[in-house]
Amino acid sequence: MTAAWPSADDRLVRGYRRLLLAYPRRHRRRHGTELVTTLLEMAEPGQRRPRAGEALHLIVNGVRLRFRLPAGRPFMALAALLTALTMGGFGAAAGSWLGAQTFADLPDDATMNRLLQQAGGLPGDVAPRRGASPWQAESVVSTAHGGGSWDAEQVRQRFAADGWSVSGLTPVSGLSVIGHADGTATETRLSGAEFTAGSDGLLVSVRGWDHGHHTVWATPTRTAVFLPLVVVGTAVGLVVGWLVAAAVAYRITATSSGRRETAAGLWGLAVLALVLPAVALYGNVMRVFRVGSATDSPVYTVHSAFNPGRYYPFGPSWLVLGLTIVGFALAVATALAARPGEQPPPQQAAVAG
Repeated sequence: MTAAWPSADDRLVRGYRRLLLAYPRRHRRRHGTELVTTLLEMAEPGQRRPRAGEALHLIVNGVRLRFRLPAGRPFMALAALLTALTMGGFGAAAGSWLGAQTFADLPDDATMNRLLQQAGGLPGDVAPRRGASPWQAESVVSTAHGGGSWDAEQVRQRFAADGWSVSGLTPVSGLSVIGHADGTATETRLSGAEFTAGSDGLLVSVRGWDHGHHTVWATPTRTAVFLPLVVVGTAVGLVVGWLVAAAVAYRITATSSGRRETAAGLWGLAVLALVLPAVALYGNVMRVFRVGSATDSPVYTVHSAFNPGRYYPFGPSWLVLGLTIVGFALAVATALAARPGEQPPPQQAAVAG
């Protein structure tokens, strides 16, 4: 009803414009005013808000356009797929990091020394050592040296009486090598036992040797929300990666020829730089799910791949983190090189009401 739309209710106009936010910006700039005008012409007299069917139709079509890639450009389709897969890995890392925030805090130094004494040893002659690997969550280790034998079963019962959920004893063996000034070395066979104890989201491994060497190692256990957050993070990363790639692809096609080649080259370099970090992240995802819900082993996390360490047998210890920074810097450079200034300006026609 053409005669009615110029005096349409402001709430109806705002409602249609809010729904058009589901469409890509490039589409709103070119066709936004035309779409709103058409919708107002089709509105019922006195209508104050978009109908449910209209809203659903606009949202579905807008989202569909956001996922669409420029036709006839196989390089961009491949780059979009690789970008989505890469962002899926980083999404898994984000979900892993969020899940790790729900882990129990590690014991402080005083608590670790108390646990060491409870394990039958004197306070450690060195401070507890804290650290995280490129595969596992942070842990802390305390060690004490002393003479005398170690009664593993007595220590185990002591932990159980203190409220810990303890495992059975496992025999362990080792070899001690002592070097001498004359260049010779003496080897001594060692034997001992170990068990694990869990309480309040912590897993403690207690190991003792027959010569009085004691070790207490503590790490958090996985919470119930950890795996779901990793799954959700991966899914969100895949979707966001594809949406970003589609938006960048249209920005690149709208630029001049010289700038288009520069932006495409930067995009390719960004994906190339992020390949190794993405492979590391997906490798950690596989470890996370391979361990499953085990509560008697160290917690594997996805985001731990960014910890300094030799994840790969080549390159420096900061290789994964360094390539990640370089890759995202190149991604920003890609977006800047494909500036939207080359896109057609928005229509100037106004919608009354």
